[in-house]
Amino acid sequence: MEGEGMLIDKNIEILQQNEMHWIGNLTPSSITHEFISSEDSRAEYFKDKYGKVYRTEDLYDKTYNITPLKKEIIFVIGINSINELKELYKRINKDSFLVVIEPNLSFLNYVLYYKNLDLFQNKNVILFSDNIERLNDFIRGFFSNYGLLGLAKNINFYQTDYYRKYDMEITKQCLQIIREVVRNLILSVGNSIEDGLDGLKNNLENLKWLEKSKDVSQLKNRYKDKPAIVVSAGPSLNKNIKELKRAKNKAVIIAVDTIVNKLLIEDIVPDFVCSVERVPEVYEYFYKDKNIPKEVTLVGPPLLDTRIFSEFQGEIILPMRKGVAEYNWLKQLLVLNDDSFIEMGSSCAHVAFGLAMHIGASPIILVGQDLAYGSKEGESHASGTIYESKVQDQKAESLIQDYKIEGYYGGLVSTTYIWGYFKQWFEAQISNQQLFVINATEGGAKISFTVQKPLKETIDTYCLEEIDSVERMVKTINTYGINIGDMKDALYKELDYFSTFKEKCTDQLKSIKELKINYSSSQKKLTKAIKELQKSNYIMNEIIRHDLLRHNLQSIVVKFLWDINGVEQVINAKNILKNKEIQIKMLIPTIVCVEQIEDYINDVLKNYI
Repeated sequence: MEGEGMLIDKNIEILQQNEMHWIGNLTPSSITHEFISSEDSRAEYFKDKYGKVYRTEDLYDKTYNITPLKKEIIFVIGINSINELKELYKRINKDSFLVVIEPNLSFLNYVLYYKNLDLFQNKNVILFSDNIERLNDFIRGFFSNYGLLGLAKNINFYQTDYYRKYDMEITKQCLQIIREVVRNLILSVGNSIEDGLDGLKNNLENLKWLEKSKDVSQLKNRYKDKPAIVVSAGPSLNKNIKELKRAKNKAVIIAVDTIVNKLLIEDIVPDFVCSVERVPEVYEYFYKDKNIPKEVTLVGPPLLDTRIFSEFQGEIILPMRKGVAEYNWLKQLLVLNDDSFIEMGSSCAHVAFGLAMHIGASPIILVGQDLAYGSKEGESHASGTIYESKVQDQKAESLIQDYKIEGYYGGLVSTTYIWGYFKQWFEAQISNQQLFVINATEGGAKISFTVQKPLKETIDTYCLEEIDSVERMVKTINTYGINIGDMKDALYKELDYFSTFKEKCTDQLKSIKELKINYSSSQKKLTKAIKELQKSNYIMNEIIRHDLLRHNLQSIVVKFLWDINGVEQVINAKNILKNKEIQIKMLIPTIVCVEQIEDYINDVLKNYI
């Protein structure tokens, strides 16, 4: 076809200009449809590998409802109908984002050669074209930007002609992945400032234990290419727990807090026990009056209940929590390096897995990682754990409805949205880091990108040689070597910063409250009010810039962006009054939060360091 060389070069150049695009590898096996002929400038014929012919039309769906007065994210399924995409782009808000998802690489290959992709020169038009299993990773990365997460409640979907007519199933899969990822991201933002501040209080009070903690950066790659077994508390552990004894001293055994007492009863002493939650129940259920041997090392963030650190008999390691802004703030405060961080996700099993990655273990072997209910109704944990005798938190359960996902042995198993989120985290880590992970759970949910193998066979294959004693290795590691004087100076500087920031917030709140707007206000007065409201942009930008503010106010920031993006971009009294109300709701808790941060820092300076 004339000009095909010129188009492929031009199109590749266009797509290379935006790093947000995600494009998979085009291989012969990924080409399942081939172009046959065109009827006119809008109709084309394709044939799949089975010989079935499809007629597509490059026509916009006029029944689709557009809301051009609001910013949105519109996920579009299909790239082949370029004119259809261009027509859609013309109709949307200029600040909206068009995210084109093409799960069939055959169509990507075709348009690269034969169609002009100049639409993608617009920075708000993003392309994903890869195996649908990678869509999860793309969506998570896409929403890592606060501005885009702020549009998460303004999402729409559009199907191009081929998918409207012939492949609703792949469209449903795409929509399900997007909805699950967005829901989980919203859950991860947190619901209250109080929750974040409680965590800050623990982090600050445990600074004294950081001084005594072994330096986790010195653990980096200490067990490179040696096996590690991450022992979780899923119900399938009942069937293979006794196999673990054979792996002692031949693999690093990393247990979650929920299961450590059960392991000790079975005469299995893990090398590490991992915790992540700050709630008092973690101390009361898993550590209080528990005779955990001194050879076991505790690994958990300084977020934990301080009683855990004070009563634990063995060594303690307090790593920073990778990907969490509050710990970036602590890193600067304590002058730590990047290897002081490990991946911790949202569960103690994630901490254990993050530790296995940090020490360079391979393979990483998962046991008891069901992420689904067991064969008995409501069975969520292995026998012998605290959850066998205690009723689950009904409030938490009400937030995580049950649903079905693919099981370890095929078929469907029952899980919850929270466990689904945990599963997505594992899959993202394994895929992104290209890890060798064996799922030896022998039950529960299927975890993508893992090799499934029974625990007995896994131990017989990979746990053959003695490894260096973990207990002795930990004892050789130095503590963090934190300078208390420098830390105090840094905290006093932060107090000065927070005082200035709080004053600016208070002044802006006063100015906004004094705005007098009603439905008879002149256009001049409305324009002046907008300029005053826009001064809050400094405050919002400062919150996002400062790690500690961003962490503790992220729920306020995201809620503010959701509400603001829900207001039509039309200058009138109604919209300005809405904007005013939204900003007041943002500024009041921001001031309260900063005051609480100041109190906590003053308290730790007075009583703990």
